[in-house]
Amino acid sequence: MNKIFLYLYPIKEFANVFFLGNEYYDENKFKRPFDVLNEVIEKRYREKGYHIIYALYPDKEIFGIIPKIEDKVIFADITFKEATSSTGLNTDKEVKYPDEQLLINQLGEVDELIIGGYHAQDCVKRVGEKALQNGINTLIDLDLTDLFFALYRYEEYFKVEEYNPERFKSFMIKKSSRYGEEFATELFNRNYQSPVYGFSDLLIKPKAR
Repeated sequence: MNKIFLYLYPIKEFANVFFLGNEYYDENKFKRPFDVLNEVIEKRYREKGYHIIYALYPDKEIFGIIPKIEDKVIFADITFKEATSSTGLNTDKEVKYPDEQLLINQLGEVDELIIGGYHAQDCVKRVGEKALQNGINTLIDLDLTDLFFALYRYEEYFKVEEYNPERFKSFMIKKSSRYGEEFATELFNRNYQSPVYGFSDLLIKPKAR
């Protein structure tokens, strides 16, 4: 069984939006996030027989993650510069995304696909949904998306060795429950309605393989 953990775009430009600097974490007695991230990838996936693959823009290098020799890097069909030049104040300009199918083709044969990386509601979701359309058993590990930088500090929630979607759901609803449980549940269902998150009964019809 070919199991893959795919981590999208671990680059400095994305990480620095969430990373507050090691001095901050040391002063506040938090574990350094990239130390934890590397440990989690090791314990959750590499040690459990998953092949670790990183997707990069061809003009960028891996940041924050220490790959092992057996890991693999695949590349998007556009550069980071091309992707970011299509965003900004010009709302008439269409945002340019990497070709999700090209990334999936580079994975080879896949029986089970877990995806993390940047960003949970954008590129990670887009690649996950394309994988589902290809008939691949796919789930996003929301702990290991951009949400990681906040979630890993909650010791009562975050478990290094496993991701539990139902625990994630309960935790997120509880965090929003000050607005009322009904509102918190509706907000969660709206934010995570894509089937690739594992919470929705909506189906994306897989292609014939």
